[in-house]
Amino acid sequence: MIYYLLDKNMISTNFVLMVKFTAIDEHELTALHKFPSNKIVIHLNHLKKNFQCIQKTKSKNTQIIGMIKSNAYGHGIVPVSSLLSNLQIDSFGVFTIEEGIQLREHNIQTPTLIFGSLLEPHMKALHQFHLTPVIGSFKELQVFLEDTTLNSLPFHLKVDTGMGRIGFLQSELTEVFRYIQDKEAKNRLKGICTHYADASDLSSNYTQWQSQNFENVRKEIHSFIPEEPLLHTCNSAAFLRYPQYQYNAIRPGLLLYGISPFPKDQFNWNPVLSVLSYISVIRTLPKDSYISYNRTYITKRPTKIAIIPIGYADGIPLSLSNRGWVIYKGNKYPIVGNVCMNQFAIDITSCEDANVGDQVTIIGKEGGAEITAQDVATWANTIPYEIMCNLSTAIPRLVVLESD
Repeated sequence: MIYYLLDKNMISTNFVLMVKFTAIDEHELTALHKFPSNKIVIHLNHLKKNFQCIQKTKSKNTQIIGMIKSNAYGHGIVPVSSLLSNLQIDSFGVFTIEEGIQLREHNIQTPTLIFGSLLEPHMKALHQFHLTPVIGSFKELQVFLEDTTLNSLPFHLKVDTGMGRIGFLQSELTEVFRYIQDKEAKNRLKGICTHYADASDLSSNYTQWQSQNFENVRKEIHSFIPEEPLLHTCNSAAFLRYPQYQYNAIRPGLLLYGISPFPKDQFNWNPVLSVLSYISVIRTLPKDSYISYNRTYITKRPTKIAIIPIGYADGIPLSLSNRGWVIYKGNKYPIVGNVCMNQFAIDITSCEDANVGDQVTIIGKEGGAEITAQDVATWANTIPYEIMCNLSTAIPRLVVLESD
């Protein structure tokens, strides 16, 4: 098996970029992994497999809008979008104008939707960088359509079918369509979307209710635009649970990164991201010793602990204190005491052969053991999105493409 590590001659926001590939054999890569440091490894072949699985599963004529907002959910917007662009993804979804500009500055020209609300100062950048706004308020629509420098740009509308965040209510659409008609912008309206509030909740039927609301909106659209625009409602959870709501576009996010919103589904998703650290100190504490801040853990016997030099400043949640686990030498060991800003302790009493400098896996696979972002989220009483997005950009990313 041949591995490829991206050349380090171009670096942006602490990510090794897809500029030049250099072949590295397994021995060299293993040596790289053994170098004691905190690192995040991005497996682009896993991203490719997840994307191809979505391609095979979706309806034939359904487009894929890959959600890469928030630095591609912590994975790195440039390497992720570069690969997906090479795989001919239909378009991208980002939240901020800055994210869209970042794509263009790295010569990624795939059509890109801006889902965040835009103010007047943002509008000029839409034209300059060929970005498409997803408009969800009348004020935003006015600012966009009254700027004559933007009169060639397409746009989408967001409809609020029950999320209660941003988007036009169905009762507002008649006025909205009339305004678009008055501004002679009817042919520039290229898409209508909504967002489901709890498609991942298997006990809820709220998504069906929202979809019925969207169907009512769709009827109004037909009276305004004979040709159906791009209709997109499905996030990852809805894509899996409600294939009948795919319309002609879907917006997968979590699935691209190898995490299912459900405990079980029929697909084999491949986690893209691994978080690695190492042992910096090993010591044995006597019985009845406190460990870390606030004395939340006391040893019940002589205890061998290892210090892992990564903490909540790096995105490791404080809530993993006395609850989380890591993998060391293929076995799981518990976090003991409070997670600190830059380090935490694990109990390795049962491990006879432990060495300073050895690699520890916080998220990922090692030997026969695995810890997923969902596992960490469960222990921290949160969601995997938060775990991944909170990983510090100060942690070096190794972007690795493994051969098939």
